[in-house]
Amino acid sequence: MSETNPPGASNEEFELHNEVGGELERLARHPRTEARRLHSVAEEGESGATVLIELAFVASRVLPIVILMIGLIVGVYYLAQN
Repeated sequence: MSETNPPGASNEEFELHNEVGGELERLARHPRTEARRLHSVAEEGESGATVLIELAFVASRVLPIVILMIGLIVGVYYLAQN
């Protein structure tokens, strides 16, 4: 049988859940402050999340351009069909 720990016990899953909850709460309450903090974490490069932070930054800049281009292409396609 596998051993299960109650929510009050020290368990990696529960600690991870609390940590993620804290991060999401900070992001929801103070998004600009959190963005500056994440940028400084990424600049240091010592965190394991640096890659994900940088990917999210690049995606936030590239995704709107991609969506705009797809919209323009679909619009030109429909205009060409009529």
